[in-house]
Amino acid sequence: MKGYVYALEDLPEDLQSIRIHLGEPLVHWVADGAELRIRIGIPADRKDRGAVFGPRGELRWWPEGHQRRALLLTDQPAENLRPVGGDWTIEPEEVELQNLEEPRVKPNFEVYPHGSKKGHLKVHIYYRNGVPVFISPRQLK
Repeated sequence: MKGYVYALEDLPEDLQSIRIHLGEPLVHWVADGAELRIRIGIPADRKDRGAVFGPRGELRWWPEGHQRRALLLTDQPAENLRPVGGDWTIEPEEVELQNLEEPRVKPNFEVYPHGSKKGHLKVHIYYRNGVPVFISPRQLK
C-alpha cells in the first residue's frame, strides 16, 4: 500500500485544519517533562511533544530550537505540503497493548482512551525505499 510522509516547518496553530488527513475517531497523546496524557480528540494543550491519530493518518510533533517540528504520516496524498523524499509504502499490523490490570504496569492513567484496561492498537508500519522507518498508530480496539 502506498504511503505519504510530509514535513511541516512548524506545528499548525489550528490542529482542526489537519483533521481531514486523519479520519475519525481521533486519539491523542501529549507529553512534557512532568506528564503524559492519552485522550480522545484533538488536544487542548499541545505540550512539548505529542501526536494525534485517526484511521487515515497521524500528526506528530516535537521541539526543535524555537519551533515545534511536525510530520504528517498519511494514507492519502495531501496538497500544499512538503513531501519527505523516498518511495513510501505501508504495511498494516495490530499490536497488543499492555494489560493495565497487571501489577507491574504503573502508567499515569487507569484505562486506555477507548475505556478499557486491555486492548489492541492498529498501526501502519511505514517503509522508505524498503526500510522500516515509522510505526504509526491508527486505531484503538
